[in-house]
Amino acid sequence: MSIEEQLKEEFKHNAKNMVCPPTIDLRVMNACREQMLEKKGVQPMRRRGKWSKAIMLILLIAVVSGFAYAGRTLLYEETKGNMTMSAVKSEEFKLSKTQIESIREARKEVKAQLKPGETAVVYLTDLDKVANIPFIPVSQPEVNEDLDNWSKAMAHQFNVLPPDSLLGSYRFAGGMELSPFGDFWGSDTDVATLKKEMKDESEASGKDMVWRLTQAPSSLPMLSYTTTYRNAEQETLYLVMEAALDSSIKVQLVTPPSTKNEEIALKGQAAHYYSNDSYIYNDNNFYQEIRWMTEKDGRAIIYRIGTDSPSMTKEKLMEAAESL
Repeated sequence: MSIEEQLKEEFKHNAKNMVCPPTIDLRVMNACREQMLEKKGVQPMRRRGKWSKAIMLILLIAVVSGFAYAGRTLLYEETKGNMTMSAVKSEEFKLSKTQIESIREARKEVKAQLKPGETAVVYLTDLDKVANIPFIPVSQPEVNEDLDNWSKAMAHQFNVLPPDSLLGSYRFAGGMELSPFGDFWGSDTDVATLKKEMKDESEASGKDMVWRLTQAPSSLPMLSYTTTYRNAEQETLYLVMEAALDSSIKVQLVTPPSTKNEEIALKGQAAHYYSNDSYIYNDNNFYQEIRWMTEKDGRAIIYRIGTDSPSMTKEKLMEAAESL
């Protein structure tokens, strides 16, 4: 079998169960998940349902392990229990300063109009030819500022309690089940349809930017809870915990080519540090993060601790991660 045929077959195999965030993640488009849910008492409850194997996030890119494919480089891939975590560096996400500025201004304008708990997507004509960024998700999270209440939610879903502080000076600021950076869940068909609708609206109105609210799905393939901490200077640490609701999930971070990535040792296990100076979900376009996985009884949990503060060193971020 030729190398082209091998790549094609592995591409099909890997794409079956791939879920890509954002964050982000760009994690965070890795971020790209809508975490709206129903409330019952003080404990968040989700309706679990079957998702088609074709369900993917906006930035889904299936990458064959060990190969650089179409301008994409696989940085790492790790599997524990029912989850696979990986990261890819892609030339397709190299944006100009003008494009990054346009995204920042559009997100700021739309977010100011959202109510707590609402999410939206933004279409920019300037990004129309960037194939893997059909639109930009924006979230206005509903924040739970009661530590006891949030701790009950975390214990219910993850069987862990969030710390009340990190690094001594970062205090609990709130918890949320909607990404602070912006999320969108949907199939590739949903994405294509929504992009076409907004593109048509843009052309009809003559506006370079259009946006619309998005609805929460009745079920999600994975949980994602974010706990935030702030210090006196209002710098923020984000602690994210993720777990699969489906039987098997692949989570992939796709980053621009300028992203720095490094494998590090965290409590005797492998962890991954990255920093992104082209991050499009905050005002300073910077985000750094450490992520790792744990596994118990076949169930994997992804931990991510990150910050948009350039003054935070990798060593201090590692100290925060090791304290968990």
